[in-house]
Amino acid sequence: MNQLETGEAPEAAHRRSDLQKELAEVLRQRAAISAVLRVTANSPHDLQPIFDTILDNAVRLCRAEGGGGLFRLAEEAGFRLVASTLSPAILAHYTPPTLHEYDSFFGRIFANKSPLHIPDFSAELRRAGEAHPSALVRAPIGTALFVPMLRNDELIGSMAIGRPHIEPFTEKEIELVTDFVAEASIALEITRREQALRESERDLRSAIDGIPGFVLILAPNGEVEAVNRQIVEYFGRPLEELRNWGTNGIVHPGDLPHIVEIFTKSIASGIPYQFEVRLRHFDGEYRWFDCRGVPICDGSGRITRWYALQTDIEDRTQALARLREMQSDFARINRVSMMGELAASLSHEIAQPIASARNNARAAQNFLNMQPLDLGEVREALACVVGDTDRARDIIDRIREQMKKAPPRKERFDLGAAISELIVLARSVTNRHGVSVQTQLADGSFPVEGDRVQLQQVLLNLILNAAEAMGSVEEGPRELLISTEQDQTGVLVAVRDSGPGIDPAHLDRVFDAFYTTKSSGTGMGLSICRSIIRAHGGRLWAGANEPRGAVFQFTLPNASGG
Repeated sequence: MNQLETGEAPEAAHRRSDLQKELAEVLRQRAAISAVLRVTANSPHDLQPIFDTILDNAVRLCRAEGGGGLFRLAEEAGFRLVASTLSPAILAHYTPPTLHEYDSFFGRIFANKSPLHIPDFSAELRRAGEAHPSALVRAPIGTALFVPMLRNDELIGSMAIGRPHIEPFTEKEIELVTDFVAEASIALEITRREQALRESERDLRSAIDGIPGFVLILAPNGEVEAVNRQIVEYFGRPLEELRNWGTNGIVHPGDLPHIVEIFTKSIASGIPYQFEVRLRHFDGEYRWFDCRGVPICDGSGRITRWYALQTDIEDRTQALARLREMQSDFARINRVSMMGELAASLSHEIAQPIASARNNARAAQNFLNMQPLDLGEVREALACVVGDTDRARDIIDRIREQMKKAPPRKERFDLGAAISELIVLARSVTNRHGVSVQTQLADGSFPVEGDRVQLQQVLLNLILNAAEAMGSVEEGPRELLISTEQDQTGVLVAVRDSGPGIDPAHLDRVFDAFYTTKSSGTGMGLSICRSIIRAHGGRLWAGANEPRGAVFQFTLPNASGG
């Protein structure tokens, strides 16, 4: 067909032909990218099909009959071969190593961030002194093209394609395959990142599922985002239901208001929280848990999430309850033992008001027989009888309190009055050992908060120990001083004696369980005393008294200071 038949000049026809070729190349490139995207969507968990598809389409785009290879950056090791379309002839005689180190011939080529076109590659290999000369003769490599794979200008791999004969690639072919590789690298990197993210999530899930406790991940506003397997198994509920923990009954109703207050304040302030709470098992049983949460912040200090750990402490809680019960039993045994030591004193203290009541009752009888009858004298005598019996009753009540088995009971009481009661109870023991008891109590009434019986037990134990220690002193006065001091933080109680004192080498051991210097002692008295004082938020210690003897001191917080 000539110009007259088409009505088109040769130049125009040539331009139209070029445009058609360019359009065909663009369509082929788009088709190649579409193929990569399809395989990416169909194989989100496996990179190998994506590698193979990228390399196949690159080879076809630039008509590289010799095939090629795709090399991925292998971190510190070099470049590792991940895909290959080498021709059967080359595969039969020459297979490149699967890993090329950075300082190798191929490693230096792959490290380029720009396309590298080598028209006569066999000659280049000979000049570089590379091995495989026999392979080059049997299956020569004519022209080679190396195209880098970049991500944000960082090298992530390289593609090598070639022709078996010397047939240089055109600039258009190089441009076409370079643009394709650039777009394919983006798709590959997105897939790689998604795969890495999934692997990271799997690793995180495996890690938190392996933690022997309940792990929660919370949003900045405190909403539950994820939990580990143990939580789902314990509550028997899916994550969607667990998000409503404040209303779905998994928290014990008695604990809910308190922990909601702590949790809400912590989330609002960004401060870590900690509390103990009873959580309901799927079978209806409640167990105690220790719950702790900490915020995680980004570089600007903004909270991005919270991590929470809930640890089952039911066994520990029950063990502590049993321990407290055993300590209470030991304390009671100690009190009963002391009551045995005070038997003579107690019988005297009880007999005295009973005898007085008997005398006053006889006096009332005599007044009734008198003529004329004086009812005023009778009433006075009977009032004395009532007072005497009340004294006896109070003494018996104090003995009963010291001996009965009862759980610890905290109350406010006057420490000075409690000390005075003990001095009366211990009077026979102090008199028997010839001990003079003095007190220096702080002025006024100073209430403390605690178990009155237990704290009196501590003081009575210290008084009896001091009296017995001074009983062995043959010379010098036997003096016992009980003093109290008070400040804004609490009360200091001291029991000082003038006995032989305590060997400095044994000061650290006198409070150890079963340690005693008495032939008939159990070694439990002072150990129990220290446990009682610690339970009341105080401290008990021993030291040397001046000029001689020992001093035992303990502190207690004020009732107002808790």
